[in-house]
Amino acid sequence: MTLSVEQQITLDDSQLVVHGYRKCRWRTILMHILSTLTCGIPYLFFHWCPTWLLYVTSVRCCFQNADKVLVIETFQKKCKSYFIHKIIDKNIADASGLLNEGFEDEFGGEKGPLDSADDLYTPLHLDDGTKLNVQQYRYFRHKKQYLIWDACRAQWVRLAGVERGTTCAQLHAAAARPPCTERRLRILNIYGLNEIKVPVQSIMTLIMLEVFNPFYVFQLFTIAVWLAEPYYYYCIAIVLMSTFGVATSVIQTKKNQESLRATVEAHDTVELWGGRRVASRALCPGDVLALPPHGATMLCDAALLTGAAVVNESMLTGESVPVTKTALQRIDKEFNLKEHNSSVLFCGTKVIQTRYYNNEPVKALVLRTGYNTSKGELVRSILYPVPADFKFDRDSYKFIIILACIALVGLGYTVALKTYRAMTVGDIIIKALDIITIVVPPALPAAMTVGRLYAVGRLKRARITCLNTRAVNVSGSLDCICFDKTGTLTEDGLDMWGVVTVSTASSPPLLGRPQRDPKQLNDLHELKIGMASCHSLILLNGELAGDPLDLKMFESTSWLLEEPDVPEQTNYDMLTPTVVKPRGAANINVDDLHVPLEVGIVQQYQFVSQLQRASVAVRLLGEDVLRVYCKGAPETLRTLCKPHTVPANLDEVLNSYAEKGYRVIAMSTRILEATFKQLQKMKREEVELDLEFLGLIILENRLKPATTSIIRELKEANIHVVMITGDNLHTALSVARECGVLRAAERVVLLSARGARLYCQSSRHGVNVGGCVSLELECAGETGAADSGRGSWRSASGSQDAETGHSEPQYKIVMTGDTWKVLRTHHASLVGRVIARGAVFARMSPDQKQQLVLDYQALGYYVGMCGDGANDCGALRAAHAGISLSELESSVAAPFTAAQADVACVTRVLREGRAALATSFGVFKFMIAYSLTEFLSVAFLYYFDSNLTDFQFLFVDVALIVNFAFFFGMTEAHSGRLCKVPPLTSLLGLVPIASLVGQMLLIVVGQYLSYLALTHFPWYVRHTYEGDEANECWENYAIFTISMFQYVTMAIVFSHGSPYRRSVVTNKRLMVSVLLMTAICVYVTVSPAQWLSKFLELRMPKDSLLSYIVLALASFNFVLALFFERVVIEYMMERKQMIPNFLKERHVRKTPHLMIKRQLTDMDYLSCDSVIKYDKETNGSVFDSVSE
Repeated sequence: MTLSVEQQITLDDSQLVVHGYRKCRWRTILMHILSTLTCGIPYLFFHWCPTWLLYVTSVRCCFQNADKVLVIETFQKKCKSYFIHKIIDKNIADASGLLNEGFEDEFGGEKGPLDSADDLYTPLHLDDGTKLNVQQYRYFRHKKQYLIWDACRAQWVRLAGVERGTTCAQLHAAAARPPCTERRLRILNIYGLNEIKVPVQSIMTLIMLEVFNPFYVFQLFTIAVWLAEPYYYYCIAIVLMSTFGVATSVIQTKKNQESLRATVEAHDTVELWGGRRVASRALCPGDVLALPPHGATMLCDAALLTGAAVVNESMLTGESVPVTKTALQRIDKEFNLKEHNSSVLFCGTKVIQTRYYNNEPVKALVLRTGYNTSKGELVRSILYPVPADFKFDRDSYKFIIILACIALVGLGYTVALKTYRAMTVGDIIIKALDIITIVVPPALPAAMTVGRLYAVGRLKRARITCLNTRAVNVSGSLDCICFDKTGTLTEDGLDMWGVVTVSTASSPPLLGRPQRDPKQLNDLHELKIGMASCHSLILLNGELAGDPLDLKMFESTSWLLEEPDVPEQTNYDMLTPTVVKPRGAANINVDDLHVPLEVGIVQQYQFVSQLQRASVAVRLLGEDVLRVYCKGAPETLRTLCKPHTVPANLDEVLNSYAEKGYRVIAMSTRILEATFKQLQKMKREEVELDLEFLGLIILENRLKPATTSIIRELKEANIHVVMITGDNLHTALSVARECGVLRAAERVVLLSARGARLYCQSSRHGVNVGGCVSLELECAGETGAADSGRGSWRSASGSQDAETGHSEPQYKIVMTGDTWKVLRTHHASLVGRVIARGAVFARMSPDQKQQLVLDYQALGYYVGMCGDGANDCGALRAAHAGISLSELESSVAAPFTAAQADVACVTRVLREGRAALATSFGVFKFMIAYSLTEFLSVAFLYYFDSNLTDFQFLFVDVALIVNFAFFFGMTEAHSGRLCKVPPLTSLLGLVPIASLVGQMLLIVVGQYLSYLALTHFPWYVRHTYEGDEANECWENYAIFTISMFQYVTMAIVFSHGSPYRRSVVTNKRLMVSVLLMTAICVYVTVSPAQWLSKFLELRMPKDSLLSYIVLALASFNFVLALFFERVVIEYMMERKQMIPNFLKERHVRKTPHLMIKRQLTDMDYLSCDSVIKYDKETNGSVFDSVSE
């Protein structure tokens, strides 16, 4: 047997490395003893970093002997997360825990282990398609998923549903022998209860987790030091601010958890095959459900075995469209969830109606339960979001470490100086610890929180709810916005614009003038009959239901649809066709008889994205022949039609409507000399052949009023705009053109896949401009998206526009979800280069939407996602900032939810986010500069055996700093156009470091000059330490008074205005505060009342000239500081980018998408070294990479 100590596992888009650990008793005892002796401080560090506790108390060992595992999860080779899980040994037959959950009635009240002779070895279905037949097994749970130990192969494998490694025929066979009571209990013991239980932590737990945050722990340390001095007043202020911050965070977290639980949890009673009713929590894989005729919500994933069902999958797709599910075929082919999804009822979807054979109920086999279901996957993506890597947050922690290092230097300076001055040990310790609390500002977390809360308040007034205040800052960095289409950019569904019929009077035939109202067409017109019959609509409770496009097309004819007069849920196996007929008394002549015009739909061929068409076979009342009506993409149908029936001006008319953003569908027909039985044996390709072109149907997917202007504003701000939709590619392209995602001058490159090969086709306005191009890619290993995957892409039309002779304009890449899958699977190294030019991604599944968002993040983009459906949840959660336009499932996944369902909220979030980020930068620099200024003042006065007095500290810390920090974030967001460059995200970049260093140099010089001016007066005598706490001296006056003005100066200097915030003068509260504090500072400096100078322990100079010199120095300091920040930092370094080239180059090299944009010019991108060959298969050009 192999002894494994480490294993690598791939789960979704993450790489797991699992290590085995076993607890060491003597290590654990020693750890507890040392922790007790050190007042529990190690426990605090173990809370912050649980892996340290594992390393200290456990030893590495093989998995066979381990009792815990350390899971190191790496996401996209970038973000690492650490998890510690307990390994559990389980006996399948021991179900006492489940019985204690209240299922005695479900399972006959059995207690304890099950000793039935009936096959104690219940197979475990594993993710790799294998089965494990054991009675006892080991497992651990990672992110709500079970990983089972396979002892034979010595590896961990994820537990799957019963569908893995099973054929369709085996699923039918399993349904014929549903599990008995005891077997159900064993299966339930393996998979757990069928529930998606969202954990909700108690208020006390949330408070403890928040209080033990490193920042708040440091605040407790600070308060303890200040109480020892004693310094009560500022302690009270810090306690109040911290309490406010903790309470706000706890309340918000509690609300989010309860909201998620209320949204996703669902329980009901379901009927099993045989008539027995059980609680949905007791369902297990292998159970057979009897679906009711009407209205039910699926609480598990199940395969439909008999009959048919009409379901609403809006929870998955975001589109509230009835979808017909058909029974799974009894074939000897391995079941695949994606391939056979037309026979799968997914958890969370609503069953509108079932249709069954005669009186036999519709059966469905339970495949997956709980967190293994499609809904469970969605909830898991919410509970365990992709690790966010926001540079501002990372740098803030690094800055604190830098300040801690400065504090250690200050501590050493204080200890050395006070020891040299022969102070007592107690005083030295207090002074040394005091200087640490000065360098690292304890009010920093509260000050940062207050700024974000103002932004959240402004968003709330704009009817945008924010669930996570941290996301406000992140939203200010967004440089790529992904939009869902339906319900987000557009109104729901399509609207009929009109039709264009073929005029056969001319030869060759031509498309005539448009008819805006199809009702005006003659009922006998072939195009109108095709529009009324070529669809898959059904009647539900007397109302038409089906695809919105079919619905609009049928309604525009004003015809009636009638189904056989039998109960809706029983007509599945009836041969009586669905009939459509005009509302009026239209007749046709059959053998000189007037017969009512009624069209029976006898066969439907559903729309297939690869074929780009749908068709029906119908029979008119009284006729012996069948008629076929086929609708689809005009380019597709023209190849299926007889050439002489295709209008000569088709391309011209098609271009004119496509350029305007309309969705154009062609209709064609043929007479089919066949009986119904013969039709059943014919292949679809034989039916859809030799058609006659009838005309065009023009539809429009109306944009929401704000869409076009918002997209234009985003693109003018250099934000990469992408449309990700589950809708049809043609509709998506038409909408993209209309709203500006695709500009008129941009060439569109359609990327498609056939097998593992990629093909691209260049087009303008939806019309092909060159041959179909095959991509043969040369992948030089895993060298990253920026420098690998150099394939050769060039349109067959060459590098110049055939019409104008000019170089090709910029182009964008569009594709479908099927192509995306091939791209990521077989050409992963090319993904970055493709999405850098990507604009429209159609037919994307929810997990593909999330993948795309994550791949954009891997390129260095800060990605925002705006959507309205539950199918957008994964992408909304994965994005740096998700914006939901719905208050349903997607609102739980997104940090922002807009009450008004249009994309205008995106620019509002961006503006407030940029303002909040600029505010956070300003507040952070202000608080750091304040702490360093106070540190310099104290270090300066320590040299003279003096210090700031308690009330001087109080005046600075509360009257100045807390006061300014409170009003700092009230400056509103800039209301003009969005700036082309987002705010900085790095606190450790050249600009913020240069800003802080420059301001601190001015502060040091200002304080030194104030002291220097003091020494030039003849009455000055240096302060000497006499063993008391008296800090009243002239050095104290010189340093304290100049520093007061420096704090005021920093509040103005670091409060930036345009282009992210309004001017600081518009912040009336801050300006009033600044003017008031400035007046008070002048009063204190020049001529304070005796009680005030005594209160502050201020020793006034004998000559008032010093006071005016301090005012002059403060004024000069203000002018220089303002000039340096506004001109040197803001104008020259930020706007004009007057920084060393090597730093610019370093930034570009660290940002993958900037590297790609540099390497790929408009022509170079699709024309790397290549050899052009003719491809007979595609009638285009094949491009093979040439090795360099």
